[in-house]
Amino acid sequence: MRQRAVVVYTKGNLAEIEVSRASMCDGCQKNSGCDHHCELTGLIAGSGKTMKTKAQNRIGAKPGDTVEVETESSKVLGYAALVFILPIVVCAVFYFLADALFHTESYALIAAAAGFVLSFLGISIFDRSKKKSVPDIAIVDIVSRAEETL
Repeated sequence: MRQRAVVVYTKGNLAEIEVSRASMCDGCQKNSGCDHHCELTGLIAGSGKTMKTKAQNRIGAKPGDTVEVETESSKVLGYAALVFILPIVVCAVFYFLADALFHTESYALIAAAAGFVLSFLGISIFDRSKKKSVPDIAIVDIVSRAEETL
């Protein structure tokens, strides 16, 4: 998955980048002149909001550069599955275990809710551990250099 970003700062082989969340409009036929104000973008992407993240910077991008970043599609899909599918699976497992143990639906529903909450706690712990490792995002191309001041 490729996306454009702006380098905010660099430190060694790492860079903090700012990515526009409205990049889903890149493939839209109405993109010319719509200025990202369609209903879908406002609903899903938060209408042009940006987010900052860290990326590997092996090509020497500098602050202010517009760059192209890439993440393996399999990792993106894996993270999406982790966030969207894991809570449902854990919820179902907790429900069926509580139902088998206590034979009452009220306990099973309480256990399912607890499993749902615990799954997000696990995702949060995983997210914190990933922040300490090498980023999955890499800068692969410099689209335009920042204006150099004299």
